[in-house]
Amino acid sequence: MAQKKSEPVMTKKIPELKSVVESASTKVNLWTKLNTRLSLKEKLLFTKYLAILLRSGMAIDEAVEVLQNQSKGVLKKILNVLQTYIKLGDTLATGLKQFPQVFDSVFVSLIEVGEASGTLKENLEHLAVQMEKERELRQKIISAALYPSIVIISALSIALGIVVFVLPNILGIFESMKIEIPLSTKILLWVTGLIMNHGKEMVLGLIVLIIAFSFIKKVSFIKPIFHKIILIFPIVGPLAKKLSLARISRVLSLLLESGVPIDTAIDISTSVVKNVHYKKLCFKIKESVAQGSTIAAALKDSPSLIPIMAQHMIDVGEQTGTLDEMLDYLSDFYEKEIDEITKNLALTLEPLLLLFIGGLVGGIVLSILTPIYEVVGSF
Repeated sequence: MAQKKSEPVMTKKIPELKSVVESASTKVNLWTKLNTRLSLKEKLLFTKYLAILLRSGMAIDEAVEVLQNQSKGVLKKILNVLQTYIKLGDTLATGLKQFPQVFDSVFVSLIEVGEASGTLKENLEHLAVQMEKERELRQKIISAALYPSIVIISALSIALGIVVFVLPNILGIFESMKIEIPLSTKILLWVTGLIMNHGKEMVLGLIVLIIAFSFIKKVSFIKPIFHKIILIFPIVGPLAKKLSLARISRVLSLLLESGVPIDTAIDISTSVVKNVHYKKLCFKIKESVAQGSTIAAALKDSPSLIPIMAQHMIDVGEQTGTLDEMLDYLSDFYEKEIDEITKNLALTLEPLLLLFIGGLVGGIVLSILTPIYEVVGSF
């Protein structure tokens, strides 16, 4: 009798379970996967809070549910999907893979390793530290670029304002003057006429050039040339090199410390590098390791990308079994170097920017005043 009573219950539960699984499989469509975005700060807070909840002894499903109840917007939707996957018996990493535009291969791999080895709390804390450092790096670079950008935009705006609003009012006076107009004034009058008569076409052309450049620099045979120019360009080049080295060292150290195999760690680290030449170097390292050689051996022919000092430290780390520690030290070292460069950048560029502004505005004013003084002097 007990069996007969339980059969209807089972027949009801199986379709319900199937419907839940089907809804979970269709929950995250391709459009959502590709267009869901979280800021680095939001992702950092999610990682920190999840680590804290797990550290307090809470189970993963309970921790995700707590975060889901307290979140809103995009993060709430992501946590809702994660909660569904976990309740169905899947891992947290499986749910995270549904959002490749939010959680990169480094994040997912560390979660997978953490779940498999029972070190999820520790790996989440490592990820939080890594993201905090990445956030600090971004802020330093943005801060370094902000001051010169504001100054240059302000100077160009002032110059454009003079050309558009001031010069047209005195253009007729200059044209009616029966004196020899200086070359600088002729050039200024020509630029004014060009802007007044073809301003819309020039703006449209500029937009087309920007869009075309954004596509051209991604072309496979042009991209390496463009990235090479960045690496050898003054000020920008050293900063780009140190930024690439800091990211590779930090991620590779983090993966190795968490127990990820070295070949997989190198493969994942390649994804965090933006510069084509450093990507090629990572592929070369991967091939060297796959053939039984060392990372240091693969770096010997690339002193322009990896300094000799860094090569020696990696070599020592491989020989002593402390590669993750050496890479962690190198990442800290290069992050401090980036900090120094960004701090000194404003001081370095300030006199150059002042000369640029003075030359631009002063040249325009001089070109306007010179003919006027000549007219006044002729009376």
